[in-house]
Amino acid sequence: MVTINLQQEPPGRIYDLMSNLVVPRPIAFVSSISANSHPNLAPFSYFNIGGINPPSLSICTVLGPQLQPKNTYSNIESTGEFVVNLVTRSMADGMNQTSPNFPAEVDEWPLSGFSPLPSDLIAPARVAESPVQFECRLHKTINHGDGPGSSRYIIGEILLLHINPNLLGSEQIIPPDLIARLGGPEYLDLATHSRFELPRP
Repeated sequence: MVTINLQQEPPGRIYDLMSNLVVPRPIAFVSSISANSHPNLAPFSYFNIGGINPPSLSICTVLGPQLQPKNTYSNIESTGEFVVNLVTRSMADGMNQTSPNFPAEVDEWPLSGFSPLPSDLIAPARVAESPVQFECRLHKTINHGDGPGSSRYIIGEILLLHINPNLLGSEQIIPPDLIARLGGPEYLDLATHSRFELPRP
């Protein structure tokens, strides 16, 4: 075994190690709205479920080089609402179009080609093409670190789950054919167990 002290590694090396070793990672395709009513749509692969009482999930965003928070983080912190939409292979290209760090006033929905679907309890829209959508209310944000690449965690309580009825089997849930993030531009198609690349636009 090789032991690496991450406290002594440069940020780029830490990112390469973490993002290539903790795989595959599910993708949270997050829709939110700013305090000024600007819609936002962005993918995050630092994402997972939490507990079940109450049902919760977490997303990790990071500060950029100029110490600016992600628009998604700012929106959720100011409004307290967001939707996590899961992503299938047919949604991959549209999702990827929303991945750049656009200015806050840019609406990523037209770039994605997806259809906004009104949520039942919150203001941000759901992605109609997604087979699973979680309407969430912010429980807490947690800041860890201060410099570029430092963590800004979002913990959300799940208010409603919307699911394609085809995934509800008679005795068990049928897992959706989602994609997962690997290292760099690589993704995994869970339907075919094949890898594919999506270079960021």
